[in-house]
Amino acid sequence: MNLDGARQAFLEEVAELLRLMEDALLALESNPQDPESLNEVFRAMHTIKGTGGVFGYTPVVDFTHQVETLMDQVRSGLIPMTKPLIATLLDCRDHTGRLVEFIATG
Repeated sequence: MNLDGARQAFLEEVAELLRLMEDALLALESNPQDPESLNEVFRAMHTIKGTGGVFGYTPVVDFTHQVETLMDQVRSGLIPMTKPLIATLLDCRDHTGRLVEFIATG
């Protein structure tokens, strides 16, 4: 079975999710408790994790799972959203993009 089309769709979806995640993180800088932005960051990592798992991209799954878990703790109020955490999450977003880029280039 040829999965090239599905992989290309995955790469396009990841690019869009990472863009949405960045937008949400930037929105959180001015409103750190905004539930929609918090959910957007969580959803991006959750979706990338799930789709990456379908293709067996274990490094992507393992990394995004950690970020997803962190965001779940933020959403539940166990960890406060702070500017340093936002900066770290932006780094996580970039790292996820690099992991996916590495996969895309073989």
